[in-house]
Amino acid sequence: MKNQLNNNANNESKFSKEQLDSIEYVTPIKREKHKKSESGHSSTKEVLEDSNDYVFAKPHKKIHNEKKKMSRPLKITVIVFSVIALILILSVTSVVIFNQIGKSQMHDYENMNIDPYSNTLDELDGSSTGGIDGIESVSNNGKTIKYKGTTYNFNEDVATVVFMGVDTTDPQYKSTTIGKGGQADVIYVAVIDTKNSKLSMLNVSRDTMVDVDVYNTEGGFVRTEPMQVCLSYAYGDGKEKSCENTLNSLERILFGVEFNTYYSIDQNCIVPLNDAIGGVTVTSSYDFESENYGSVKKGETVTLHGKDAIRYIRPRDTSKLDSNSDRMKRQQEYLRGFFAQAIPAVKKDKSVVTDLMGTISDNSTTNLNASKATYLTTTALRHLDSYKDIEFVNIEGKFKKGEYAEFYPDQQKLFENMLSLFYNAEK
Repeated sequence: MKNQLNNNANNESKFSKEQLDSIEYVTPIKREKHKKSESGHSSTKEVLEDSNDYVFAKPHKKIHNEKKKMSRPLKITVIVFSVIALILILSVTSVVIFNQIGKSQMHDYENMNIDPYSNTLDELDGSSTGGIDGIESVSNNGKTIKYKGTTYNFNEDVATVVFMGVDTTDPQYKSTTIGKGGQADVIYVAVIDTKNSKLSMLNVSRDTMVDVDVYNTEGGFVRTEPMQVCLSYAYGDGKEKSCENTLNSLERILFGVEFNTYYSIDQNCIVPLNDAIGGVTVTSSYDFESENYGSVKKGETVTLHGKDAIRYIRPRDTSKLDSNSDRMKRQQEYLRGFFAQAIPAVKKDKSVVTDLMGTISDNSTTNLNASKATYLTTTALRHLDSYKDIEFVNIEGKFKKGEYAEFYPDQQKLFENMLSLFYNAEK
């Protein structure tokens, strides 16, 4: 019996202080039993000393009720936090997945074949010529080039987006009829080094001569002939086919560098984009009549609102052979002002990009999908501090008077531009 009592004491010690305090103790009692005589009758009373006949304590019923009352809010709290944690995990996972998909799409160079001697047009007669000196070897489909004693390897951390400004305000221009889609008057290739978060904007003149794929009004391929790169867009449907045809021509200009992401906008997008960021401040490089300020003189600093943005970046003097060059300078000034406003806003709130895209969605064509946009805004450009970090690159060359102005790039310098933008030099 003594051992049993000790066991009960040990069991009792397993309870916490709070549990022990909540127990309702009952005074131990001894139960009396009548001992039967041999005759079967109850005779003497006997006090049994068996420990099983002692009742030491019983749990207080309130402890069960308290547990039930506490368990429900605790359970709800656990469920709420579990749901929040799950949402956060899924959100992070979605961004990671989008980044990975976007990265694979933006860096797809598997079928690229760079040939420094392909499709170079001589400035005199338009014939194909190899006008580059100093190339010692080209290997690995052009991804490795030895030039003037230095080996260059293609930088597969580079991503590109080709931006096109189309010279139309006609809401019906997006038809399926070839030749009705307008011309790509403005062409920029955004070259993004995602490893170093460096952004370069290669400005390609609309007048640049290149071999363009020509299609008939039914969309059938006819031939390839040299013409201004802006006309590549015209030989399309004003949408995807126009963009893809322009990309094909740009790849020929840049010796086969592959471009797979595009964004084209028409003139109807300029004012909404300009005003969505509160206007763009520029120091005017020419005299023009402003809708808001009256006569603006060269050298004056003004903030462009509404149609003043179009008045500043669109006009050119067509009597000059190189009129587009002057216009390109103003467009670069405008873009610097635009980026100066937009970049801080995007760094503060990534949704600014999607808001701007939504503003012009009815008058734009792009294959910059959600995965690519997520990758570019959250990964590729995360270290871009300001517009001052953006490098504008112009192609040098000469103009020639043809039916229209014809611009022929200096092939040697263009090749060096390509190495600078898309290759890493071995150290």
